[in-house]
Amino acid sequence: MNNAVSKSPWHEGELALQRVVGVEQQMSEVGSKVVRPFLTPQLQSFFPQLPFVAAAAMDGDGWPWVSLLEGAPGFVHAPDESRLDLALSPPADDPLTPLLTNGANIGLLGIELHTRRRNRVNGVLKGSAAEWQLEVVHAFGNCPQYIHDWSAMRPVLPQPGSVLSMRDSTLVQLPEQVLAHIDRALTAFVGSYARTDQGIEVDASHRGGKPGFIRRLGADLILPDFAGNRFFNTLGNVLSSGRAALAIPDFASGDVLHLSGEARLVDEESVRARYPGAERYWCLTPRHIVWRPGALHWRSHANEVAVEVEPHGPWESLAPFTLQRVQVTAVVQETPEIRSFYLKSSQQGKALAPFTAGQFITLRVPRLDGTPLVRSYTLSASSRQTSYRISIKAEGEGSRYLHEALKVGSELAISKPTGSFTAEASGTDRAHWVLLGGGIGITPLVSLAHELTDTGRGQVTLIQSVRDVAEAPFGKELLDLQAQGLQLRRHVTGSETAPNGWIPGRVLLAQLLAEQELSELQLYLCGPATFVQRYHQEALELGVSAGQIHTEAFGPSALTQAYAAPVAEQPVEVSFTHQSVVTQWQPSESLLETAEKAGLNPVFGCRSGSCGECACTMTAGEVAYPEGISPPEGKVLLCSARPAAHSRKLVIHLS
Repeated sequence: MNNAVSKSPWHEGELALQRVVGVEQQMSEVGSKVVRPFLTPQLQSFFPQLPFVAAAAMDGDGWPWVSLLEGAPGFVHAPDESRLDLALSPPADDPLTPLLTNGANIGLLGIELHTRRRNRVNGVLKGSAAEWQLEVVHAFGNCPQYIHDWSAMRPVLPQPGSVLSMRDSTLVQLPEQVLAHIDRALTAFVGSYARTDQGIEVDASHRGGKPGFIRRLGADLILPDFAGNRFFNTLGNVLSSGRAALAIPDFASGDVLHLSGEARLVDEESVRARYPGAERYWCLTPRHIVWRPGALHWRSHANEVAVEVEPHGPWESLAPFTLQRVQVTAVVQETPEIRSFYLKSSQQGKALAPFTAGQFITLRVPRLDGTPLVRSYTLSASSRQTSYRISIKAEGEGSRYLHEALKVGSELAISKPTGSFTAEASGTDRAHWVLLGGGIGITPLVSLAHELTDTGRGQVTLIQSVRDVAEAPFGKELLDLQAQGLQLRRHVTGSETAPNGWIPGRVLLAQLLAEQELSELQLYLCGPATFVQRYHQEALELGVSAGQIHTEAFGPSALTQAYAAPVAEQPVEVSFTHQSVVTQWQPSESLLETAEKAGLNPVFGCRSGSCGECACTMTAGEVAYPEGISPPEGKVLLCSARPAAHSRKLVIHLS
């Protein structure tokens, strides 16, 4: 027996998705062990038991097709570990039949519905009709999930109806009976492929769900993707080729629908609905369609719906669309690590919602795996402008992804502006406004400086504090504001010397506020939590009242000591009791992201631990937070919390 394990079997599409969800290293180790270039003894005995297999291939125009190849058990036989023999001659109206040729790349899925076992073999077809041999390239097992129990399958003599074959057509052209077939589907088979350095790799896979889990949306079909083995064979192929196929059987009637078309990963905002329990979504836009009523030889009725499917679905419409669709119109490199992105409405004739200086927006940017990256950023430009500007420093996984993903022309969904870090929060028409920003914390203060200077609401002093002059954004813009009356002070804290116009050393509030009438002061602080906490305390010690100090920390506004328990490094079970959902937290994600992946929709605001809107009650377990984050008493902040290292299970009640 060839017991040598294969090298990593993953192609770039699969690797990209594994990388996004943080399992690339894990899958590298798993792949070399479980994806083998030969049939194990278990696989050699498995395939001869089957009355049908799903098979996928690609036609001459690059369109994939998938179908069910049937026969008496034993029609698929494994004479040795290197090949499968296939004694079959599928009917001429099967779209896969003309693709079964000597040298064709084939993806084969063996699935035993009543035992919920399934195994895949991908390889190269040799021989001729009725005497095919599939030479094994990859062979591996799949987890027994989402497979309905179609027990007691029995052979029948089919009486096929009239075949409907439509090339270069759309879903909306199908008759009502065919659309109804899609709507009641429990089971589907997927065909996909990728062009790799080793050639074309074709794959056949299975999907199962409740009736209606395949959603029709105009000319598109939307499919939810549930938690699985994280190989990402199908979605990696979709990402790579942009095409896929479906075969949707009804084992009761024998009807089967074949669809081939363009495929892509999407998020729930794009499809305007969510499927509870889905981790991501993908879309098929059929271009070529074959409807074969009564074609299947093996029939059954589903005895039991897969247990994993029960908690999932049905499709839920999203709340009335409150997000704004925008397009990136310009990208400006402010510093080596800070980029400003200019956004305008992408909806014809619709203006962006107005904002008040100091407010933020929440972005939803589709990622490679179809899940949205959700982050909040303060608007950094003048509130008089009709476009938005956000300025992002690439210092975390999310912000670095946005630097790579957002280009001129990129479209995304954003919330309407919100937040109370505004001049209105002071309740004062005129004051001495002191705006102190650390690092990228300057962003809301630039917007405030524009608004206060433009409206003449009193003396405005803006202090910019950076470790190095090269890290300071908005240089020319701030000098222009200075020419309009802004009092500008710029500090560089990482050097004892400073270039012209800069002051070396950290900001000293006692020196800055000397001889100032403190009763007229309104102090706005924004920056890392330790920065804000330090100056918050200094201001109180100088006699500034708490009501005159306004904070926007990269952490909660409570500004208390961080709780620094070590974070778990392995998956942890999380029970959301209010929704009766049990799921698993994965390392690198927040509990808010865990809840969203499970199909829940918790309330949130800033997603950075500042606003407290995502605070929930935790009745079991323990969590840890990044430095500077401190939750309200008796609450857990979903957006920032991670399970603590020793916590085996969390129980959370969503508000």
